[in-house]
Amino acid sequence: MAKPLQSASVAAPGFFGLNTQESSVTLEDGYALVADNCIIDKYGRLGARNGWRYLTSGSTGVNLVGMHRFVDLTGSETIISWSDTAFYTGVGTLTTVTPTTDNTITAGNWQCATLNDKAYFFQRGYKPMVYDPVGGTITDVEDESDYSGTAPQGNTVLSAYGRLWVADIATDKMTVYWSDLLSGSDWGTGSAGSIDLSSILVKGTDEIVGIGAQNGQLIIFCKQNIVIFDDNTGGASFDPATMRLIEVISRVGCVARDSIQNTGLDIFFLSEDGLRSLGRVIQEKSLPMRDLSANVRDDIVQLTQSETDADIKSVYSEDNAFYLLLFPSFQRIYCFDTRAPLPNGTLRVTIWDNQTQTNMLSLPNAVYFSQTDGIADYATYQDNTSTYRMKYYTTYFDFGSASQFKILKRLATTVIGGSGQDFVLKSGFDYTDSYQSYPATLTSRSVSEYGTAEYNIAEYETGTLVEVVRSSTGGTGSVLQIGFEANIDGAELSLQKLDIFIKQGRVF
Repeated sequence: MAKPLQSASVAAPGFFGLNTQESSVTLEDGYALVADNCIIDKYGRLGARNGWRYLTSGSTGVNLVGMHRFVDLTGSETIISWSDTAFYTGVGTLTTVTPTTDNTITAGNWQCATLNDKAYFFQRGYKPMVYDPVGGTITDVEDESDYSGTAPQGNTVLSAYGRLWVADIATDKMTVYWSDLLSGSDWGTGSAGSIDLSSILVKGTDEIVGIGAQNGQLIIFCKQNIVIFDDNTGGASFDPATMRLIEVISRVGCVARDSIQNTGLDIFFLSEDGLRSLGRVIQEKSLPMRDLSANVRDDIVQLTQSETDADIKSVYSEDNAFYLLLFPSFQRIYCFDTRAPLPNGTLRVTIWDNQTQTNMLSLPNAVYFSQTDGIADYATYQDNTSTYRMKYYTTYFDFGSASQFKILKRLATTVIGGSGQDFVLKSGFDYTDSYQSYPATLTSRSVSEYGTAEYNIAEYETGTLVEVVRSSTGGTGSVLQIGFEANIDGAELSLQKLDIFIKQGRVF
């Protein structure tokens, strides 16, 4: 008597994101063991990420490594970018700005902050500089007319509560300096001052890495500690004259200055054992701490240990609801979806590979990338006019009987978008990395918005481009894994559902 087909359906493939931390054990089928060049879209589908395209033309070899969005008091926006040796303004065309400075600039690890209609640049070992939008010039802060005291040559700067906060100078890793109110060049008069954290840390010295501000508090991120101050007023302002210590969180800190991102409700930062949120650290400081990257923890830790701390970059985009963490030496970005945490408190994560960015910048309705030949943005479904490979592989299925052989008979994939798109379904048995491939092609259809083609998206139509593709398959084993791969070349593509049909074989 023939045995009936047995089926398994994954309603939202990869909805929980990547999980490499527990890939050797049975996971829920909503996780992915591979999720390359994907995002989790707003409908909970695993889909292709956007690519990047150059906005700058005619600037071959500028080798940008950083950017800052400067908005003056009139609301006019200027994008300031820099390489290891030069500064530029503009996006489509880069205009060189030659600093009037005593610095001999050979490194581009600047951190920039805007205060009172000027932008200030800080980097360890360099005199701080200032951009003035009136003349479009960059000069040393000490050349400002209201300069007072000694501006610290710090490596981290924050503009918050009406002043600049600076720390991490070459000869002093534990002092925080602040400027006078509304002046980034006055460090010796008015309410300018400093505080040494050495006497606060009871378990030895540490090194300040970055500074943050949230809910009327000043947060100092050290490598092994987080120090939090407020000003005893409970408001959104902060007066250093009444500054008081709130708490010191030990055993957790930040290892990369440019991993710190304020999401509006929280602050994300990279610690030595993964991506964390300040809110969760505060809540769990007396408990075993979890991190937002727990599902890929070992991978993140390994990359963090291998990458130069100063090269690790990040960006938070509210519009895209993601936090991107860039490891440029490995050309890899980890994309953390910030819409809602998983039940275990982590964020859904995917990987973008073969990424050549050096830094990232979030703007209203846009994300910019610094690149070798200028500024690019997060848009289209190509990487600089080239295709990229989207990959998704399921967790392992044993269909409730690990001791029986399974005979794979058929696969059905529900795909959204990608008119005429070629893709490949793959199957593998028993934890092998050798897969059988089953090529497929979506039906070619033209879609229009009131008769006009627009981005291949069916707007105002009775339905979107949804297609179920069925493939006859084969292969035998006790544990099954399914893969989906496609070249993304100008059109969106996402997975809605995956159906697997097998027959149970003999017991082994």
